[in-house]
Amino acid sequence: MSTARKKTPKVLADHKKVGKKFIPPFVAKLGQLGEVRWVNDLVPELLWLALLSDRHGRERGVDLARRLALAAVDARRSKPTSWFALASAYAKLSVSEQEAVVAKLGKDGAVQEIRTALSPLLTFYPECPLRFLFDNPPESEDDSLEKFKDVLVTIFDRWDTPSTFEQATAVYIAFCSGMLKVSKDLALANFSAIEEFPNTEESHHVASGARATVSMFYEQFKTDDSAVWVSYFWRRGLELDDCMFETVTG
Repeated sequence: MSTARKKTPKVLADHKKVGKKFIPPFVAKLGQLGEVRWVNDLVPELLWLALLSDRHGRERGVDLARRLALAAVDARRSKPTSWFALASAYAKLSVSEQEAVVAKLGKDGAVQEIRTALSPLLTFYPECPLRFLFDNPPESEDDSLEKFKDVLVTIFDRWDTPSTFEQATAVYIAFCSGMLKVSKDLALANFSAIEEFPNTEESHHVASGARATVSMFYEQFKTDDSAVWVSYFWRRGLELDDCMFETVTG
C-alpha cells in the first residue's frame, strides 16, 4: 500500500518533477514561463471560442474559429505574426483589413454564424475588438445575460473539459496559422488525441501540452491591446453584475 501511494500517476509519467510540482515536458524543454492568470487574463481572451462552440457545437465552432483566424492572418499577410486565438489580437486590424476579413467570411458563408454566436459578447461588451464583424450593434434578448454568464462559468476552471477544449482550439489555430510546429517526441504531435479528453491517458498528455502552449503563446503575443481588453472586460463585467463578474486570481 505504501509503495502504491508513492507511484507517480501514469498521466504524469512524462512530466518532470520539480519539488512537489510536475512540469509538462513542453514547458520543461522551454524553461519556466512567466505568470499567466487563467481567469483574469485568458478567460476574456478565449471566451469568444467558447461562445462559438456553445452556439454551433464544438466541431462547427472550431471550424468557424479557424476560418476567422485564418482570414485575419491572410489580411495581415505582410505584417508581423499575430496569434488570432486571442480576442485582443483583432484590435491590430486596420479598417481595410477588417473589411477584407468580413468579405472573406461572407464568401465562405461563415460571417452570419459567427455574428449569431458572438452577439451576446458584443451586446454586453460593445468595445470588444471583434466588433468590426457586425454591421450594427446586436440587440439584447431578455435572458441573454444569463445565457452569457452560463457560458462564461463553464471556462472558469482551466482543467475542466470545456476550458480544455477551448485551449485546444487556440492551439489548433496556432497550428493552422503555421505558427506552431512540434517535434515527434512531444504529446502535441498526436494532437488529435485531444478529442478523447478526458477519457484516455494520451488525451491528458495532449491537454497538458495544450495548456502549456497557451500560456507560452500568451506571454509571447500579449500586447498593450491585451491589457486594454482584459481591463475593460472585467470593469464592464462589474457594471453588469458585481457578483458574477468579480475577478479571480488563478
